[in-house]
Amino acid sequence: MDFRPKRTKHKVLYAVYAALLALCLVVIGVVHRNDRKARKATGITQLRSITSTVSEEVGANNIIGLLERYAEPGLIIKNTQDARYYVLHERLRKAAHRNGLEAPLELVVLDPATREVLVLVTSEEKPRFREPWKGDRAAFVASFGEAGTLEFDSGDGRELVVFDNVLDPNGTAVGMVVARTPTVLFEQAAVRSLLWQIGLSVLLFGTAGFLLFRYVGRWLNVDEEAQQKLKERHEDMNDSIAYAGKIQRALVPSALVYDELFADSFVIDRPKDVVSGDFHWVYRIDAERCFVAAADCTGHGLPGAMMAAIGCSLLNEIVPQHAHKDPAEILSILHTRMVATMNQKGKQRGAGDGMDLALCRVDRVAKEILFAGAYRPVYWLHQGQLSVINGDRRPVGGGHVGEERRFTTHKLAYSEGDRLYLFSDGYVDQFGGPERKRFMNSRLQELILANQRLGLKEQARVIEQAFLDWKGAIDQMDDVCMLGLAV
Repeated sequence: MDFRPKRTKHKVLYAVYAALLALCLVVIGVVHRNDRKARKATGITQLRSITSTVSEEVGANNIIGLLERYAEPGLIIKNTQDARYYVLHERLRKAAHRNGLEAPLELVVLDPATREVLVLVTSEEKPRFREPWKGDRAAFVASFGEAGTLEFDSGDGRELVVFDNVLDPNGTAVGMVVARTPTVLFEQAAVRSLLWQIGLSVLLFGTAGFLLFRYVGRWLNVDEEAQQKLKERHEDMNDSIAYAGKIQRALVPSALVYDELFADSFVIDRPKDVVSGDFHWVYRIDAERCFVAAADCTGHGLPGAMMAAIGCSLLNEIVPQHAHKDPAEILSILHTRMVATMNQKGKQRGAGDGMDLALCRVDRVAKEILFAGAYRPVYWLHQGQLSVINGDRRPVGGGHVGEERRFTTHKLAYSEGDRLYLFSDGYVDQFGGPERKRFMNSRLQELILANQRLGLKEQARVIEQAFLDWKGAIDQMDDVCMLGLAV
């Protein structure tokens, strides 16, 4: 099985596994260090128990008697040579045997003349009477008469030495019982424990690693394959949406068309997504007359764009056939065709999709504008005054009201230089500002009036910047489409 990390999730899995392994090694190291200290403390406690017990069992008189009778080294050559020596030796031998000591127990004295530490009795079979004691004599002499612990290098390795006083009836130390053990014994025991822990950890981590990379890795592979397929589908969808945007831009008139038909104009088109449910539209009847519209279809994104494509196609089909009719009649026809196209006939109230739009017919010969709206108004800037002409409160398409849907035509007698503003509700419904509120129609009206002396394209930049400033970091709520026309 190939365990090499190939994907991000596998790398994360390896990183987690390595971190857990490192943590386990750190824990093992800490446990090993504490185990060494604990074993050493246990060894000291055991030796102190031995020396404390033996120091109370051996008699000070036997020590004093041996020192007075045998003043020179080597005078005792057998353990049975002297009864007092034999008693002391047996005490030490039995204690050493009972506690399983590897190093001999020793009864030592301090020569008052030479201040030298001498061995008096040991638990060994061969006596070492009055031989110099092997060890850190200077440290031992400094501690003589006080129970304690020493650790030093004996030449064969480091040793742990514990000693306790043998007191005469006056409380004076006449000798000391010394127990010693090589520190390597503690180290070896701690190492054996460490090796066992490492072996157990290797077994557990090996098993866990096998299961982890076999099963969890398999699950990750399945998950990543699913994510890869999802990513591919997402990319395909993005490509499709981008292509839909290309098609939509081909259906919607170019902004340059308005410059050919009007003295001045602007188009603001800010989809919430790549494609939009809002669109602007124009149809030229002849050199002096044309229709213009701004529409807001149900939804946004791809569903809204599909509705916009249907609405734009229906306008392209209906208006040339009925160019002699007023906007209200065209909206009624558009509604009927939308209901039929979307199969909405007979559906319950409130069902189905549709669109809101403002439709104007501009006649330069008659100097008049005919307007009809489905839930959308038109703003008319006439001689410095801004008028709001509202459309009917009914959409084109959908089952919101009865199947027969009539609209109202408004006739406006315009003067040269008047301006028309047609727009979807995405601009005024945008949340933002310091209090996170809607922009509202009133602010847009104030913005238009305050900048009415600007050319329309410069005014468009002001209007669009005001929208961006108001929105700030908040997501755009809906598609935005606005037409500004100088008639």
